[in-house]
Amino acid sequence: MIASLYISMMPVIFGGIFNMLFVKIKKLSFLRIPIDCKMSLGGKRIFGDSKTLLGFVGMMLGTSIFSIMWGFILKISGLENCNLIYKYHYNTLIFNMFTGMLFGFAYMIFELPNSFIKRRFDIDASHRGRFPVNIFVFIYDQTDSMLGVISVLAVLGRLTLPEYILGIFLGAITHIVVNLVLIVFGVRRYL
Repeated sequence: MIASLYISMMPVIFGGIFNMLFVKIKKLSFLRIPIDCKMSLGGKRIFGDSKTLLGFVGMMLGTSIFSIMWGFILKISGLENCNLIYKYHYNTLIFNMFTGMLFGFAYMIFELPNSFIKRRFDIDASHRGRFPVNIFVFIYDQTDSMLGVISVLAVLGRLTLPEYILGIFLGAITHIVVNLVLIVFGVRRYL
């Protein structure tokens, strides 16, 4: 099951890395429009400057591209049956493009409540508050997007509740490991 979860989620992993690089492209700065349009609620920004149209576009584009490529790789390698989604759906270019966009959209949408909460409590990305709040914020930072992504996988791959929980746990651990690698390579500044 663990291998199948990773095989099913590989486009999201690579899509997230793609997005980290995509949002750094200076020529795309015209898309750095904050999702909250710089609106405030109670004197504080709704989501902040880090949640932008560029991030949404990059994540949806990246997961779509990698879903298409990964579907092709699984087809030619004979590993389609290891992908939980392909047990119930055909591995086609259009389907993979659609699911990739859906994964990317879910990833970004499920990050928004976290950003909203952090703005309310003045918690920025580099300083996560004091104990025990910092532990809760760290865990939520690593699992928020996974809740969305694994929810999409749960519907498409018909996951059971234990499989769903395992997917979120593995997704959070993978998120931490990938972020640590990105820090080492200078793509990210903080976990």
